[in-house]
Amino acid sequence: MSKGNVPKELIEKLKREQLELAKKLNLTDIKPVYEYRYIAGIDTTFLDIWKNPTKAISSIVVLDIKSNFKVIEKVFAEKIIDFPYIPTFLAYRELPVILEAYKKLKTKPDIFLIDGMGILHPRKMGIASHFGVITNTVSVGCGKSKLIGEFKEPINRRFAYNPVYVDGEHRGYIVRSRVNSKPIFISTGNNISLKSALNITLLSITKYRLPEPIRLAHNFLQEYRRKLIKGN
Repeated sequence: MSKGNVPKELIEKLKREQLELAKKLNLTDIKPVYEYRYIAGIDTTFLDIWKNPTKAISSIVVLDIKSNFKVIEKVFAEKIIDFPYIPTFLAYRELPVILEAYKKLKTKPDIFLIDGMGILHPRKMGIASHFGVITNTVSVGCGKSKLIGEFKEPINRRFAYNPVYVDGEHRGYIVRSRVNSKPIFISTGNNISLKSALNITLLSITKYRLPEPIRLAHNFLQEYRRKLIKGN
């Protein structure tokens, strides 16, 4: 299945599904940020991003935020995926393999930071929200580039941020995590408020552009991918 031949009926069906899932979102805190300890980062990649079907690989790393980001656990999963990359439908491409990795976790993270959007999405159902709703977990989306929204670019200062609005509704933040680097986009996934999503993300940023859980998940994932390619 390529992007060009995805049936329009299927796209409309998935839109309706996203809208129904969005009704289940909880955009309030289930506990204060200071109570979070085990924070997980999730990243996904593909053996060949230009092929479809292709093998997807997902990594989840769990860190102890109160012990200087000590790695508590890391898991990987592989799965053949036959859904193309289509903007605003990323969950249907990446979530199946993410859920396989999620099932392997022995640690129960307090919160998940996911490489992708939360409610900064036309139907409030980016991959972080989709994951959070179906697993009933606390999740935050961290996007590396704009998907949707209006905002003012933050000044070139570490941790400068501005709100992002969609049709006048506050949906997230654009954050300058490092001086002279491109900003990132933070939004609620599920079971957390926008302000707390911002605060936990800022707490998770060290000296790099991406929050440490996502950065490490990405690094571990690339190592795993290289071994897979070498093994083939």
